[in-house]
Amino acid sequence: MQIILIGILAFTVVAVMEALVYTLRFVTDKRKDELKRRLSSLGTADAKAITGLLRKGKLSANPAIDAFLRSISLTARLENMLEQTELEITVARLLTYCGAGAFLGLVVGLLSDGGALSILLVILFGLLPLMFVMFIRSRRSRKLSEQLPEALEMMARSLRAGHALSSAFKMVATEMPTPVSIEFGRAFEAQELGLPFEKAVADMTRRAPDNQDLKIFALSVIVQKETGGNLVEIIEKIADTVRARYKFQGKLAGLTAEGRMSSYIVGALPFFTLLFLLFANRPYVMPLFTTEAGHYFLFAGGFMWTLGFVWMKSMTKVTI
Repeated sequence: MQIILIGILAFTVVAVMEALVYTLRFVTDKRKDELKRRLSSLGTADAKAITGLLRKGKLSANPAIDAFLRSISLTARLENMLEQTELEITVARLLTYCGAGAFLGLVVGLLSDGGALSILLVILFGLLPLMFVMFIRSRRSRKLSEQLPEALEMMARSLRAGHALSSAFKMVATEMPTPVSIEFGRAFEAQELGLPFEKAVADMTRRAPDNQDLKIFALSVIVQKETGGNLVEIIEKIADTVRARYKFQGKLAGLTAEGRMSSYIVGALPFFTLLFLLFANRPYVMPLFTTEAGHYFLFAGGFMWTLGFVWMKSMTKVTI
């Protein structure tokens, strides 16, 4: 048991240290990125500041591994997911993290008498990197919705001053913070490289598939491009609509906070109870992992826990 605790403690220490390093790097690089964007609008920034808006589409830095991964259809979905998060990692590195997590789960499971626990730990630890990527994607989508009204108002002011729509995109890319600046910068660069305007705007929604506010903007601009109309007025109304939606979602999150927190607490109780019993009365709970009947009960309990947790989450989720 001491070996398991030492392994978990070592893993926790490494994870915390890596999180601190990435947090420090994010804080230090944020000002540099802001300066590069502002200098690029004056034409004095390094070329990397502009070309860096377009994420490299490599699945791996190694050409042989890249060619092998392209033969697997699943890697294309992982690449799209990473593109939606702005994480500077390749698909090969993500799969390496998943494999390392699965191996760590196998080691911990074998040290704790193996059995069904090993399988559960392998699956859980192997999926942790994917769960982290999905969390980063969701957080980026929320940040886009938060920044979009201000970006649209900046576009409206630029259009009222007589600038072209592409110049308004460039202004948002150089003046606004990430991630909205990166999305508009990508659309601007795509138009500069010859991509049709409709396709460049549609690609913005592809990189944020769960963001309904960005879809409203993209659809409205594309329709206006084809049918005509007062673009400034359309953009201003979209900004008001997005701001109202974001405000309503904030109120909704506050009203459902109690239910969501209850689901987290109730969902965590079985795991904390199992952990407590492993320390307090280990022989009492070990038949779950060492006997065939215990394996059936364990899998049945896991299935029922998943069903109940999803049901509780759906009760606090409101579709608008």
